[in-house]
Amino acid sequence: MKFPVIVALMISLTSCGGGGSSTPTPPEPEPALPDSDTFPGASWDTHDAAALGVAQSGVNAALDYAFAEGRNTQGVVIIKNGVIIGERYAQGANKETLATSWSTGKSFASTLIGIAEDEGDIASIDDPAETYLPTWVGTDREAITIRAILEMRSGLGLASDDTTDFAIYVNGGDQLAYALDRVPETTPRTNNWVYLNSDSMLLSGIIENATGQNVLDYADGKLFSKIGMTATWWTDVQGHALTYCCIDATTRDFARFGLLFARGGKWGNTQVVSEAWVDKATATSVSLLADASYGLHWWVNPELDYFYSAGMDKNHIYIFPQYDLVIVRNSVYTRTGDSTIRTASNWIRTEGPNSWSDADFVSYVTNAIN
Repeated sequence: MKFPVIVALMISLTSCGGGGSSTPTPPEPEPALPDSDTFPGASWDTHDAAALGVAQSGVNAALDYAFAEGRNTQGVVIIKNGVIIGERYAQGANKETLATSWSTGKSFASTLIGIAEDEGDIASIDDPAETYLPTWVGTDREAITIRAILEMRSGLGLASDDTTDFAIYVNGGDQLAYALDRVPETTPRTNNWVYLNSDSMLLSGIIENATGQNVLDYADGKLFSKIGMTATWWTDVQGHALTYCCIDATTRDFARFGLLFARGGKWGNTQVVSEAWVDKATATSVSLLADASYGLHWWVNPELDYFYSAGMDKNHIYIFPQYDLVIVRNSVYTRTGDSTIRTASNWIRTEGPNSWSDADFVSYVTNAIN
């Protein structure tokens, strides 16, 4: 009889996984955590802070600090390893809402100078500024270098009859001509550090004459488009970008600029601005206070080991390369007029915080990093 043999064979096959059963499917591998090679595409990815070694309680504490009553915060974005681990907006605002830079725009202008030097349009920032500012040739400004301007040590004073540096924004008109028409008061690059918007406005003319492009076109082609940032830079009535201020973008887009500098000027496989420039621009050129030094249109905090771009009313980008961390804070922003040409009918306003400590704000996050 053959039946016992057939039954034994069926039992044997069943014990080996035959008889209709299937081989167990191996588990899906865990997705790789974002790291220093992670960059946003058209949009940002979000991720749990804890998975990236940051206690969620610290992120929440920073957001709560920023949005406490009277702080007038419009938006905060916290970036770790190229993804968002914390984000919050004021009522009525969201990730698409425009903010403004105020003097954080100075760090953007500095970066364009760095790109122009990288590409040879500017031979060296130690060149006399008159090389790129023709109206200064043959005047008493021959000792002023581009570096001196970037360090806020040009030696130039305020325009005649002005008592405040903010007058350049209030007066409007041809702001580059206003900035150019000032006289030296001290020797450039001495210990006399004076923060002047009108010095930063000189960068608009330097970039234009060095590259043959207006600042908006140059920024779009060499910087904004490279990092996926959409931005509008305000100009004066002659079309000169206000290189001391006034870039409008979302808080997320400002974070792109911060991430570029956290990554040594690199975006994906593209070196947008050289690492050498990033190091040079964000190193201390002038020591001011224990927790505040100045680089080349960047601020440096030696105590907490970070650098940042600083705008009026705390429109700041805080950058911690050692943690691959970027924190952006923008204040409540309103705009009057239908143009980004600064005139009596077109201007911007922000609401500053009633109290604020940079150290307290950022330390909530940095102290939460395991």
